[in-house]
Amino acid sequence: METNERYIPSEEQYYQAFKAIYPDLTPGHRAILDKLYEHCYFMKDNRPVLTSELSASADYQGNSPGQIGIIGVKFCDFFDVSSDVFGKPGLAIVNWFEQKENGYWYLELLPEAARAFKRYRVLKLTDSRVLN
Repeated sequence: METNERYIPSEEQYYQAFKAIYPDLTPGHRAILDKLYEHCYFMKDNRPVLTSELSASADYQGNSPGQIGIIGVKFCDFFDVSSDVFGKPGLAIVNWFEQKENGYWYLELLPEAARAFKRYRVLKLTDSRVLN
């Protein structure tokens, strides 16, 4: 990997990470990931989610990018890489950018993470139906 390339784990690596990490996340952190997932697969205009929307989904009064960083550290630990490999820990699972016209910050799951999270959620749903 060249030094100017961003390290992005494979879908399978993200899938294994979700299986290991998601069950132990706080309800707020799960809500943030769930909201990111909803925006990947269910929004008509497929727009990224505002940081304020993430905060609201998790009932946080503070800033969701800080919470994304905490979640990102968990993924970095799972992948056994330093968070600086991604630049900032949150970039282990999301892309973010500022909309110049309105000054808002938007986030979206990395495609590999989004596909892996979808697989994880389908598996979790299937398992819960089998158990009931």
